[in-house]
Amino acid sequence: MGIVFFLIGLPEFKKSPKLTKKAKKDIIYIMSTLLTLLIFVVIVSWNIHTSGDLFLEGPLTPQMKLHWGQKVLILGLLEGLWAVITLKWLLPIFFDPLDLSKKQILVLVSGIAFSVVSGIYAMLDASLKSLALLCYGQEE
Repeated sequence: MGIVFFLIGLPEFKKSPKLTKKAKKDIIYIMSTLLTLLIFVVIVSWNIHTSGDLFLEGPLTPQMKLHWGQKVLILGLLEGLWAVITLKWLLPIFFDPLDLSKKQILVLVSGIAFSVVSGIYAMLDASLKSLALLCYGQEE
């Protein structure tokens, strides 16, 4: 751990091998920030993987499509919730309040909205197909 921070260039690690109070505080800030970002990356990658399974797999039964659509919807909502928690409460603890530009906010919101809309679309499509199967006994 000390080697990593020495390479990063924290002055406390270059002066002495002992951890000072300020160095410990810096380590906690860095590790907390990395953990916050790691959680966000895991949620986004899981969401992308699930969306890929939903839309790129072969023909799915309506029940499978409904299940995958629910997962994409829930992951999109979780992604949005974690983004708000992170940007409003967690990261400002470690840094000054973040001032995101309109472009950055637009990219963040559009990714979350795309995920939520695609999950809703998959669920509606699955519901309509299963309703058509019940009513007409055939797939449209």
